[in-house]
Amino acid sequence: MQKNEPIRMCIACRVRQLQKDLIRLQQKGNSIVPYTGRGRSFYLCYICSQDEKKVKGLIKRFKLSTDNSKWFVKYLKELE
Repeated sequence: MQKNEPIRMCIACRVRQLQKDLIRLQQKGNSIVPYTGRGRSFYLCYICSQDEKKVKGLIKRFKLSTDNSKWFVKYLKELE
């Protein structure tokens, strides 16, 4: 690890990791989408993205509708 590499925190488990090792997402309306380059975003580690309990907690925290939550879960599974 180099001295100037950015460190970010996973929103689910609150563990700090290198930015390149995390998934960057953002909330748009009632859905969570990959980061588009504008607006606020959050990070999720790969371990939490595969943990069903933590994903359900995120769905509840962001108040996602059932259609958007299905897309979010599918997107996270594709990242494996």
